[in-house]
Amino acid sequence: MRDNLTRRNFMKFAGSASAGAALAGGAEGANAALSLSQNQGGLQNGQRPVQWASTAYAARDGQANKFQEMTDIPINRTIGDLPTTQQRILSGGNRTFDAVSVDTSSAGALTMDNDVTAATPTNQLDKWDSENISDLFTSPRERLSEQIGAQAQTLSQQLWMNPGNQQQLRFPPTIYNFDAIGYNPNAIEPGSVSRWSALFADEYQGQVLFDAIAAIGIPEALMHLMDNNMVQGDVGQLNDPTRDQLDQAIDFLVKEKRSGQFRSTWTAYGNSVNLMASEEAIIGDIWQPAALDVRRSGTPCKYATMSEGVQGYRFWYAGIIPIKPGAQQRNNVDEVNTLINDVHYGAWFPGYIQGWGYSVPQYPNTELVRTGSDESGQGMGPEYYDWAYRGERTYEPVEDPNLFDPQSYNWSMQEGNPSQNGQQRDSGPIEERINRIGFFQIWPSNADYMIQRWRDFESA
Repeated sequence: MRDNLTRRNFMKFAGSASAGAALAGGAEGANAALSLSQNQGGLQNGQRPVQWASTAYAARDGQANKFQEMTDIPINRTIGDLPTTQQRILSGGNRTFDAVSVDTSSAGALTMDNDVTAATPTNQLDKWDSENISDLFTSPRERLSEQIGAQAQTLSQQLWMNPGNQQQLRFPPTIYNFDAIGYNPNAIEPGSVSRWSALFADEYQGQVLFDAIAAIGIPEALMHLMDNNMVQGDVGQLNDPTRDQLDQAIDFLVKEKRSGQFRSTWTAYGNSVNLMASEEAIIGDIWQPAALDVRRSGTPCKYATMSEGVQGYRFWYAGIIPIKPGAQQRNNVDEVNTLINDVHYGAWFPGYIQGWGYSVPQYPNTELVRTGSDESGQGMGPEYYDWAYRGERTYEPVEDPNLFDPQSYNWSMQEGNPSQNGQQRDSGPIEERINRIGFFQIWPSNADYMIQRWRDFESA
């Protein structure tokens, strides 16, 4: 089988990541990801262990353990950050790995710009039923076009080989989130933060934590600038800005950094937790799992409910992609399908991953996810599901909601009544979060220029 991995593509995506992007990936390119043959002999005939390259947040211990429990097949996870995982596949790992997990900020280099991944036919995933999958994934353009314009089209292209017939998933989703702002409610009035502009507000000068990853920090600035008529543009191009827009955003951020707006910048997850937990920073663009870890340290942390419009949530998703030709040559295509379908689209996974704040595509399937069970295990139960997806309060009173940890709460598996003093999930019901998406995360076309200019911000 011919590999379509050119030096230009490898250097474009792997090289720019190692230059300091901290995220890597591609946007749009040739439809290189062709479906693998399904003519395998079943789960017992592939090479062992199944090889899975992934970021840490997309392939946790519990997911690997569940696959082994369900199939009695060993699986080996090779964990790295986004650029490392991507380079691993692009530099020959496409022959030795069976599956890879990245997120939409870096998937394009693997799924569209290089011939190293395979499409997944939906008829091989019996739990992918359009009636039981969120329309965020089955009808992204219909759901989001009025809201985020052309960004909805890029979401559709990431998801499907052919959005018109939806027979093959280019990048099967397993987890996703709506990134916002975390803040200390002892220092900032709860509910007062709802826009990215808060990161640049004079009242928080010197107390702001800011993400120094170019593909994240720049769109956050652009959402603020565009909403305040400081940058010309359309919401549809937010995730693929022009050079002029990049210049304006980076010049603005350099000025903010030099003026002392930021207490610190961060790229490492643990650093973001430590700075908020120590109260060196009181507000920052941290991820929701980091906000929960801040709470576990004993420091209160609230995750913002973002506004509708341009300054809405920064949406991304991660998933599992069969590797080409590795999965076929190692006779593990069925194993990858099982990992996606039976482990991640089953009843058990939604409750497991919600402990870090992540949602799953199959949440509309309440008979499975809320009150059901399957071969993977038990669903979330009514209390946990209603809290996570419907914005309901917990059945039991919670003394300090800003220290609430969903992993340590004893969720009822029986129907009950929400308590007036129960805790509600930060950011509210999932349908409201979807309606407040302002940005869909991809790797932009002008990535090389973005990284070049981002060095000005890093050195400021």
